[in-house]
Amino acid sequence: MSVESNEKALAFQEFLIEHNIEVFSTETLEDDYNTVIFRSRIETSGQILPMAIFIDTSIFTVIRTQIVTGVPKEHWQRLKNYLNGLNGKYKMFKYYLREDGTIYLDLCLPYVDETFDSKMIQLMLSILVQHLEMVYPDIMAEVWKKEN
Repeated sequence: MSVESNEKALAFQEFLIEHNIEVFSTETLEDDYNTVIFRSRIETSGQILPMAIFIDTSIFTVIRTQIVTGVPKEHWQRLKNYLNGLNGKYKMFKYYLREDGTIYLDLCLPYVDETFDSKMIQLMLSILVQHLEMVYPDIMAEVWKKEN
């Protein structure tokens, strides 16, 4: 299986080549949705965060950023409440804490093949970076806050 079996992923890969954007590696999954993962990193507040764009044959394209790993279990409930507050405040972004102690930020964009827009993904990445510049320090302060 390859990028060619996913029209949207192929369009995004061509966009990257056309614009000399060489910050992504690709991985093709052998799943029911012909998922192609474009992996890169985002720099914010002096930290490098893993980021990936999941482009598949469903109508959803997901930009996922790993915010932090190894969150102590005793912080989980407080952090889930904090992240839910962020989710209510920022419509476009969804934060969640997985059962392995990793906090992710997802941005989901709906596209059918005919409406897929690589420029919009590039714009959303810029907005994502701006958002993280604004909230990342507060998130990390909350992550490492001592429990009462």
